[in-house]
Amino acid sequence: MTTIRQRIDTQHRDAIHDAQLNIYGNRLATCGSDRLVKIFEVRPNGQSYPLIELSGHNGPVWKVSWAHPKYGGLLASAAYDKKVIIWQEINGRWQKSYEWACHEASTTSVAFAPHQYGLWLASSSADGDIGILRYDSVTGQWQSSKIQKCHEQGVNSVSWAPGSADPTAKKRLVSAGNDKCAKIWVLNESTNEWILEKTLNGHTDFVREAAWCPVTNKGQHSIVSCGLEGNLVLYRNSNIETDEWKSKLLEKSPCPLYHASFSPCGSFLSVSGDDNMITIWRENLQGQWIKVPRENKEREGMTASQGGQSNGSQR
Repeated sequence: MTTIRQRIDTQHRDAIHDAQLNIYGNRLATCGSDRLVKIFEVRPNGQSYPLIELSGHNGPVWKVSWAHPKYGGLLASAAYDKKVIIWQEINGRWQKSYEWACHEASTTSVAFAPHQYGLWLASSSADGDIGILRYDSVTGQWQSSKIQKCHEQGVNSVSWAPGSADPTAKKRLVSAGNDKCAKIWVLNESTNEWILEKTLNGHTDFVREAAWCPVTNKGQHSIVSCGLEGNLVLYRNSNIETDEWKSKLLEKSPCPLYHASFSPCGSFLSVSGDDNMITIWRENLQGQWIKVPRENKEREGMTASQGGQSNGSQR
């Protein structure tokens, strides 16, 4: 059974679109339509404290992403103003480290790669492209490139495949778009080009998010996607180099679904949609995904507290 451990009054002045904990769970980053990114310290005793309010975007901020702590304090944000901003903590003070404004429409999401890949950052945009930023430690500069025309009518999300200790492992991404599908992209290291490897079907309307499970189970990869028609689809592959992806409809929700994300351990899945509810799924020992029950009082409390928040459907 799920329980609410803590509520945080972010004091955002408009709808909140994203909230992300860092890998240790002691820092929370939020962003919203008030054009702000906020960072909070979260303590085990249930208390939280605001650390900083970051301003630099000229429109609603849709998404934030933490880099692995081996790279220090780094946080990226994506916004309606077509920008990606990388914020850096130096001696306890947060400041803008880099700004990339090469998308031609709203930047809908942003995601740092697993640390095994190096310091890479991907962004998606309503212009149909995926942006790739790579930090060159020799020059101390960010190098940029694009995967163009990924999805007709726009890209809604981007997510990295889990990292690997194998230095020869290929870098992969999954994207979700308004062409009613998710797509897997693989980097050709010799040509430095991203190639479409697989198109994942299972939706009849815009796919709002596709998330790659951050861990593999005995080599098995998992991806989940959700769409406006209410479909929650799970894709699995036991050998990503040789096997085909297999899909399974986990649920047909009566309302549009906007967000789906795995827990860091990969055994839990959170899903949210137009009903202002968060549903938690858990994978059992047989590899089946089941809903985690929730108390009625808790459900009512969550509905009341989230009723005034945007679900990000305007991205």
